[in-house]
Amino acid sequence: MTRGDNRRGLSRAYSEETWRVYEFLDISLDPRGLDSLYEFAAPHLGNDSRILDAGCRNAKHLIELIRRYEGTGVGVDPVAIHVSRAHDAVAAADLSARVQVREGLMEELPEDVGRFDFIWCRDVVEGVAALDPFMSTAHQLLEPSGRMLVYTVFYSDLMSSSERDMMGRMLGNVPRNLIEANVEDSFARASFAIERKDVIGSEWREHAEENEGGVSQSLLRLSRLRRQREELVERFGSDVVDHVEANLHWLPYLNLGKLVPNVYILRPLT
Repeated sequence: MTRGDNRRGLSRAYSEETWRVYEFLDISLDPRGLDSLYEFAAPHLGNDSRILDAGCRNAKHLIELIRRYEGTGVGVDPVAIHVSRAHDAVAAADLSARVQVREGLMEELPEDVGRFDFIWCRDVVEGVAALDPFMSTAHQLLEPSGRMLVYTVFYSDLMSSSERDMMGRMLGNVPRNLIEANVEDSFARASFAIERKDVIGSEWREHAEENEGGVSQSLLRLSRLRRQREELVERFGSDVVDHVEANLHWLPYLNLGKLVPNVYILRPLT
């Protein structure tokens, strides 16, 4: 080819092989969905289990655990609006006799709350300011034969330093807790053994996108935010706008493998 002649590249780019790759990528890999997280808990729960949902939000997951596996539960969350919604949801599910919801941190639970057979901790570790005391409290609250499920997300090697800096502007997250080694070291310092670890990767987001979508809405919102940033900052403040901008990257980054979900089953060491 002569200088500036790109026929070879163009021919390869639009070759039959190229289009076949796209055809393969249009075939679902039958990914598991988010509800498969309950299956991680199933071997450790029975009809007399006491379950603690640390960071229960609206109690959706605690309610589902009680419905599936019976037992009793306590949910704790530091955000008042979450607790209000959780109370309403528990009442609507007719589970008020079996589920309590408290406002505050897990570390603030009174001594008379007792011990639990299972601790459910989903999407919480990322936002815990002092992870070591949090994990130590979890150890104290678990029966010696109990288990703790932790679902959390880490940065991958695909995430650039500038992208990490941007994600650090998310107001609810603690950046150091999105680093795998930091979190696993905290587990060990609190005398937990990792009994099982499942790297979910993009699988659950693939399932969600195939069935519900979500990433396209995040990208559309992100485009609109960037086109009218100055107006939004003036109305709502730069800290909130920076947070929203970072948060709108969350779902796309899960699909792209820049953020990697992991599930742990932890066993307390004596």
